[in-house]
Amino acid sequence: MMLSRRHWLLSALSLVTLSGCGYQLRGVSNTSERALAHRIYLVSDGADGELVAQTRRALQSFGAELVAERKQADLIVTLGATTQQSVISAIGSFGEISARLFVMTQALRVTKVGVEDPLIDTLVRRSREVDQSLATQIGGLGAERPLAITRESVEVVQDIRARVVDSIVRLLQGLVPLGSS
Repeated sequence: MMLSRRHWLLSALSLVTLSGCGYQLRGVSNTSERALAHRIYLVSDGADGELVAQTRRALQSFGAELVAERKQADLIVTLGATTQQSVISAIGSFGEISARLFVMTQALRVTKVGVEDPLIDTLVRRSREVDQSLATQIGGLGAERPLAITRESVEVVQDIRARVVDSIVRLLQGLVPLGSS
C-alpha cells in the first residue's frame, strides 16, 4: 500500500514538473495559439465544392467566424480554380503503368477588408504518388483492374484535398493579428 502511494506521489510530482517547464505531449496543442480570431467571408470562385466545404469546417473548428456579407468580415478568403491532374510517373518493364502522381492545385487569395493588396496570393499545391502495381495485383485482370485503380484514385484525391485544406488553415494561422501593424 505504501509503495503505491509513493509511486503515485512521484508520478504526480514528475507530471507537475514537466507541465511547469512547458513540456507538451505530441498531438496536444494549445488552441489559443492556433486559433483564428477572424471574421472571414469565404468566396468560391471555381473551387472544388468538397474542398470549399472542408475549408469551411476547418476554419470554424479553429475559431474563425464565417460571415454572410463582405462588410461584416475582417478577411476575404477567395478560393479560386481547383485543378487536379494525374500523371504517369513510372512505367514497368512490360510497358504497364506502375505509378501515378496525383496533383491538386488550389488558388488562394486572402485580402483584408478595405485594403487592395492581398495579404496572401498563392497557389497551394499538394501531390501524392501511388504505386499502381499494387492496385493491379489487388484488382486482378480484366474489368476489375480499372475499378481498383479508380477506387485508389478517389482515396488519393480525398487525401490530397485534406492536405490542401490543412495548408490553407496554416497560412491563415501565420497571418499577423489584424489589430497590429
